[in-house]
Amino acid sequence: MRKSIISLALALGLALPAFSDTLTLRADAPTRYTVVKGDTLWGISGRYLKSPWKWPQLWRMNKSEIRNPHWIYPGDVLVLTYVNGEPRLTLEKGAQGDIKLSPQMRMDDIDQAVNSIPAKAIEPFLKRPLVTDQAQFQSAPVLIAGPEQRLAFGTGDKVYANGVTEPGSWQAFRPGKPLIDPDTKENLGYEVVYGGDLVVDKISPDVQTLRVTGIAEEILKGDRLVKAPKDQFVRYVPHAPDNGVQGKIIAIYNGVDGAAQYSTVIINRGSREGVESGHVFGVFKKGKPMEITAADGQKKVVLLPAEPGGKVFIYRVFEKVSYGLVMESATELNKGDVIAAPEAE
Repeated sequence: MRKSIISLALALGLALPAFSDTLTLRADAPTRYTVVKGDTLWGISGRYLKSPWKWPQLWRMNKSEIRNPHWIYPGDVLVLTYVNGEPRLTLEKGAQGDIKLSPQMRMDDIDQAVNSIPAKAIEPFLKRPLVTDQAQFQSAPVLIAGPEQRLAFGTGDKVYANGVTEPGSWQAFRPGKPLIDPDTKENLGYEVVYGGDLVVDKISPDVQTLRVTGIAEEILKGDRLVKAPKDQFVRYVPHAPDNGVQGKIIAIYNGVDGAAQYSTVIINRGSREGVESGHVFGVFKKGKPMEITAADGQKKVVLLPAEPGGKVFIYRVFEKVSYGLVMESATELNKGDVIAAPEAE
């Protein structure tokens, strides 16, 4: 699969909020830093800032730089300077040279650019899992048969479907769990389970022939088929939500109990609430109840204040829910933890 490039250069056209707060540099921030393979913009900025997600501010990205971005590659040298007393990173190009963004740029050049966040941690989620409503899912094309009347199919198997109307690549899904808002109890959609990939061999009016090209978990008779999305570049520049949106973690991918760095979590806010790719949320742990003795000698239960638990970077947004990558975790993050703008810390 083509690498999903999430670099500074792909910030084209993305409006950034105005930053009014002062950047806080780390005491050990290097004056010069040579970019190495495996670096991310978040990680590099963590060498300079106490809040790494504010790297667009450190770069002093303006509209001109966003329209004509430069690429950052291993071997490039970052130099810490000051402009009107404010810190700024500038770039000295390394052996890769100063490559200009153009339609003729080779894909190999793009793939070597430094990513904003770890691309490998989110690539499996950019095309799957899929969140849909139940009615839409039930109306999708369905696998009706395979070889030797088997119920499960493997790579290379010829299978048959009903409802496929387009050639090309398709993905198999089966019903998963509903995503329920913990406060309103609203059904926010169904997270369906990805089974594998298929390609169309022949389209006939009633029955279509496909071949299984890859298995993720398993492909079963009765699975629904969804047209595979086209490869696309993902454009992420981290920024805080500016509309005061708050929510909760409602699930941790793969059903584990707690999330740590680079885990994927699902929040109960999506595009209808103004959430967008690149939003950074702080995660806050609910304060625990504690019994105390008041001044009058009476015992009572009080709630300790909420404590910051980490940072979540939103990378995929649906209408009512969003997927986020845990970038920082001071403690285990759990279902029910509150998400809000990181400035609220």
